Amino acid sequence: MGAWLKPTQSLSQIYGSDVIYSPRASPNACIWLPHDEFILDSMTGGQIPVAGDISIFCAASVSTPEGLQLLRDAGFDIPRVVFRYYAVTDYLHKLKSLYNERRKLALLHAHPASELPLEACWVKPETLSFLNNKANLAALVSPRHVPTRRMLMPGRLLIELSSHCFPLVVKAATDESSGGGVDVVICRTVRDLKRATVLFQSCTRVVIEEFLPIKRNLCLNYAATAEGVINYLGCAEQVSSAQGKYQGNWIDPTTMAPPLAIEIGTRVVAAGFALGYYGCVGIDMAVLENDRIIVFDLNFRVNGSTAALLLAESVQHTTGRTVLRFRALQGSGIYRDLFNSAYAALHKGIFLPLSSYDPEVGGYPRARPRMTGLILGKTREEVEEHERELSTMGLS
Repeated sequence: MGAWLKPTQSLSQIYGSDVIYSPRASPNACIWLPHDEFILDSMTGGQIPVAGDISIFCAASVSTPEGLQLLRDAGFDIPRVVFRYYAVTDYLHKLKSLYNERRKLALLHAHPASELPLEACWVKPETLSFLNNKANLAALVSPRHVPTRRMLMPGRLLIELSSHCFPLVVKAATDESSGGGVDVVICRTVRDLKRATVLFQSCTRVVIEEFLPIKRNLCLNYAATAEGVINYLGCAEQVSSAQGKYQGNWIDPTTMAPPLAIEIGTRVVAAGFALGYYGCVGIDMAVLENDRIIVFDLNFRVNGSTAALLLAESVQHTTGRTVLRFRALQGSGIYRDLFNSAYAALHKGIFLPLSSYDPEVGGYPRARPRMTGLILGKTREEVEEHERELSTMGLS
């Protein structure tokens, strides 16, 4: 039986089927991403269900035969060609091997020239770095939609801001990849400011932003093709901790973005294309209490919510569940236990797996197995009830 869950657009339609999609961050340029290598490996499997005809280069731990079969059983097509690596050194070796075979690589994260020559990259690394550096947000977004912000050297934080009216937000200004809130500190006290000073001491500059009174925290997703066609992919409501750490997304009929927000995002993506970028883009926007729209982060890459948004229409239509919660989950036992729980939840119609991670295959036997997916329901309250049920099943 063929796949019955289809993305509105596949990665091959966005990037082209003649490149190899490689979502792994460089091990030598990932200070502002989650620090554990096994987490970076686990993040390479999230787009397998929406790959289409594109070849994908990912960790062996997210593309085990059992894991891919789980995705097929969930209703997804799996890419025909999967290149696998087993460890960081193996990743770098195979990356260079693919280049030596004259393969073009669609890298989500900028890599140093020592790891991959410029001519192997679909977008110039310096372009990728410029577009994602938080210091450059105001160069890409209309001034009226930019938060009040300034630049400082980290060593000046306590000197200039100790008497500032809290809260405020401090962000790393870096050409390296960042994400998940690792590069952000919400400062509510001088003690938080001291923590930011230590955390960002290796940065030349940091960004200081006003703390926004957010009514709606949205991530708008777009795709720009190599020909410059810009498609709006949808909007997900972001869930963040009090410390600003990413905790997944809601996708339901209430998460539609205001038309002005979609227009603002389209202009940002067009500006990125004019600089030489094409591919997926996620734009974090805040709708404030006075309905003003502020852009507070740009992610010129596939985002956590991208695969979920591409699949949302098909999932909602097929399952009849209109409320989706994208989550990263951990197992309480071994991978096989996680696997069995996922099948049980899938058959109950409360959970749809999008990726799985086997730490044994990845060489991290002490790590907990992980899975990403969509928790399904007809209301947010029902989804939260299903989330509690998943916890009792060993998926928390």
